[in-house]
Amino acid sequence: MAILRLHGILKEESGFSVVAVRGNNLEEVLANLPGEIKKSIEKYKKHVIVLVNGKRVYEYKETLLSEEDVIDLTLVVGGG
Repeated sequence: MAILRLHGILKEESGFSVVAVRGNNLEEVLANLPGEIKKSIEKYKKHVIVLVNGKRVYEYKETLLSEEDVIDLTLVVGGG
């Protein structure tokens, strides 16, 4: 199983920090997440950054996953 790690407000609001996930691609994984995580992602969807093994991904359906992959969900941070 791949590992999904949540960071920042996504972690705080969903109550999850690490989740073992199954799916052939990133789209399947995100579709099958627990409801609390989905709600947080939906709430901040314009600001969510998705990383697979440390590299940012944009094409969820085309991003194939293996059992060793680590998926990170975090939010864009701004400041000045």
